[in-house]
Amino acid sequence: MKNFRNTIENELERLDNKWQALPLKTQCKYVIILFAFYLTMGIGVLVKVCYDLGKEDRHIETGHIESPSIGDGLSRGDSILNHNKKYSNGRERE
Repeated sequence: MKNFRNTIENELERLDNKWQALPLKTQCKYVIILFAFYLTMGIGVLVKVCYDLGKEDRHIETGHIESPSIGDGLSRGDSILNHNKKYSNGRERE
């Protein structure tokens, strides 16, 4: 684990040295480009949310994410997923 941490620290130090070696004008240009991308993504998300809220039903559609493996298990009648024991909160019903 110590070797892994040293490897990461050395790599980060190398990247920091490369960043410091760039001219200040190039550093500013990169920062502005990345900020513009971040701002564009944020505006895109806000537009999408406003678009979804502007629909007739006035709410964002949400639902459960279904795993393909669970869907296949139900169609085959998997015994693990279809247990018919009469338990409520871990206790047997009386």
